[in-house]
Amino acid sequence: MKTTKLIITALLGLFINVASAESFSLGTKYASDYFYRGTLQAEESIQANLGVSGQVSGLNYSAGAFTNQSVDAGVDSYILNGGISKSFLDSILNTYVGLNHVENVSGEALLEANIGISLNTVLNPKLSFFRSLDDSLYTSELSVSHDFDLGVCNLGASASLGNTDLSNTLDNTYYTAGVTASKSLGEKASLGINLVRVDSETISAEYVVGLGISTQF
Repeated sequence: MKTTKLIITALLGLFINVASAESFSLGTKYASDYFYRGTLQAEESIQANLGVSGQVSGLNYSAGAFTNQSVDAGVDSYILNGGISKSFLDSILNTYVGLNHVENVSGEALLEANIGISLNTVLNPKLSFFRSLDDSLYTSELSVSHDFDLGVCNLGASASLGNTDLSNTLDNTYYTAGVTASKSLGEKASLGINLVRVDSETISAEYVVGLGISTQF
């Protein structure tokens, strides 16, 4: 937790000093379960996230903090991330480079590098690669998504396929598919409900229900 507190302090310092940031976001959510890369971390949980993004010297930057707090069974988790991105080909191709700090209470912390490539085309495909800087473990993930405007609400559909190293000799392939319905609450806030199916080599299929509210300022 000492490392997490230091990184949170640095992240908050970044938030304070980026007065020119274009966008801040804040959200909280209830989730029936919390899975991380196909592995169950906690059952009923309360989640919160804080993010900032903007542009400097032709590059887009972003930083965020996420926490999952277990209500009943499981561990509390913290994820801190930050990175820069650049768009090419009239914003059709997007590239991202960043760092993630992942920590479970009563567990070891993980620092990893993240490289992502995405396309602003049909299904918005995104390919992400992660490498642990401590023990050279890798994760790769391909995701797709599409949004529908139904008039009364927005409906988003998404799916992902990933493979993550659990150790130097074991790995886990996981799959997710889900839908999210969201409704605007004024100009900056929205209410959302989602249903996600999670499946992997280490668990049978599970369904996660979430309900949350988010705002931008």
